[in-house]
Amino acid sequence: MEPFIGIDFGTTNSAIGLVGPHGPPRLVEFPVPGGTAPTWRSVLYFEPVAGVREAGVSAGARAIERYLANEGEGRLILSIKSHLASRLFTRTRILGRTWTLEDLIATFLDQARAAVRAAGGPELGRRAVVGRPVRYWGARDDDDETRALTRMRAALSEAGFDEVVFEYEPVAAAARYAATLERDELVLIADFGGGTSDFSLVRIGPGTGRLDAGSDADSILATGGVGVGGDSFDGRVVDAAVAPLLGKGGEYEVAMGGRAPVPAWLFGHLRRWHQLSFLKTRQNLHLLDQIAHGADDPAAIARLIYVVEHDLGMPLHRAVEAAKIELSSQADGRLTLRRPPLVIDESIARDEFEAWIGEELGRIEAVIDEVLARAGVSAGEVDRVFATGGSSFVAAVRALLATRFGAERVVGGEELTSVAWGLAVRARQRFG
Repeated sequence: MEPFIGIDFGTTNSAIGLVGPHGPPRLVEFPVPGGTAPTWRSVLYFEPVAGVREAGVSAGARAIERYLANEGEGRLILSIKSHLASRLFTRTRILGRTWTLEDLIATFLDQARAAVRAAGGPELGRRAVVGRPVRYWGARDDDDETRALTRMRAALSEAGFDEVVFEYEPVAAAARYAATLERDELVLIADFGGGTSDFSLVRIGPGTGRLDAGSDADSILATGGVGVGGDSFDGRVVDAAVAPLLGKGGEYEVAMGGRAPVPAWLFGHLRRWHQLSFLKTRQNLHLLDQIAHGADDPAAIARLIYVVEHDLGMPLHRAVEAAKIELSSQADGRLTLRRPPLVIDESIARDEFEAWIGEELGRIEAVIDEVLARAGVSAGEVDRVFATGGSSFVAAVRALLATRFGAERVVGGEELTSVAWGLAVRARQRFG
């Protein structure tokens, strides 16, 4: 019998959970350098292949490995999920071929199927429960939400999943947490992902028809979400610590005389990693060349041109992420990237970082307020806060939850895989 499948297609990382008719789920192991891992980076890499019309395509850890080996040649696609709600992104040209957004996601899922087989896992079937955020990144209204779900369903169908049920990601995380309970609890599930932060207030436990034992999640009291996540935090680091080294805030001499600020929109593309490659057009490179010739800091603009021409989004992302991880456990971190002529070696204090992300933390707290208000529940009535997702490791996020609910009530565990585990449980409930 084919296993029941739960797919957590994330902005930064993806995971797949499998479960049979009985027993707990297990996580798919993906091939990574040196072995296997239960998560896979949500990236695609298209590399030119000599003598072949179409580019070679790889995904996950293999994509990053090939991209670095080719020193940035080709096209790296990051954060594919964050485009789902967009009215503007419909298709893109990659090495001579047109790809729709649905094609890109389907290709990633096809690659995931192949990776599961390569790691000795089973053939994935055609039915799955797939995670979705409470609110997709960039969605401004119900039409945007519908667009995101329609596109995701089409991509899944193209990848061979023709019977799909969508489930809120924090509800899936609730199923994972419920498996550990011996008594009923009122729990706030806080899922901090790469693109969104989602919250569900649920009553779970043995006396409520626990979510891991066949409930249809009718004990969900309220949900809420906001387009703030790890990518948002990274963007603030880029704004404050990287962009000034690349000319942000400077001026240049314009052709008709006088001076003008270096256009801020250039650095907007830098702070969203998946948009960096959009700067690499003939028109934009011509503009950057004009700016460099009249800039008050031509060396900074030269560094920006180098970043764009060599598609350094991934190395920049890794440097920022490494500094952010350091700041989760230490008072100071270091942002280091050496790709001459681009050399970054900056010390970042945790209090600086927390000041940079203050607006995002405020938006997260506001959504928590809304969820509690809709449920008619005070913070003091919440028994536990289950924090999951990669950005739950950020010290300021943990501090926000501890201040609001009490440190003793904030728990976590399996932060990168709890959603996939819970989605597999929900798949067994739905299809079994």
